[in-house]
Amino acid sequence: MTIELRDGIELRRAFQLPREDEECLAARGFEWEGVIEVSTNWLIIPGYPVPEGYNRRAADLALRIPPSYPDVGIDMVYFHPALALTRGRAIRQLTPLRIDAKDYQQWSRHRTSANPWRPSLDNICTHLLQVDEWLRREVK
Repeated sequence: MTIELRDGIELRRAFQLPREDEECLAARGFEWEGVIEVSTNWLIIPGYPVPEGYNRRAADLALRIPPSYPDVGIDMVYFHPALALTRGRAIRQLTPLRIDAKDYQQWSRHRTSANPWRPSLDNICTHLLQVDEWLRREVK
């Protein structure tokens, strides 16, 4: 299934998100795609804002949505094209991953026991808050 945007761009919706996720993504102004690749659900947010200190100010962001989501949490984040710090320092714990025929950069970042996934409280938007923190922390 696809939906057409105002500018004639089509976004794929191969799976449905919980209403709460769709509402919070819309509230943040994010368009999104749902792509299924090799039995894996991928949420892709085109043009996700990246803070100053990186080689670009926006990149496509992907999240792997587990089959048991939201009972099972989202882990890591993936960016296309790859992000780099403008100061030249390398970003650690990165690996390449092909998603939807594009080369993404997998950021191996995880919740901790001090900040676990809370099935009744956490969702895609709370995970994006984690992503924003990971991006800010890397620049420091």
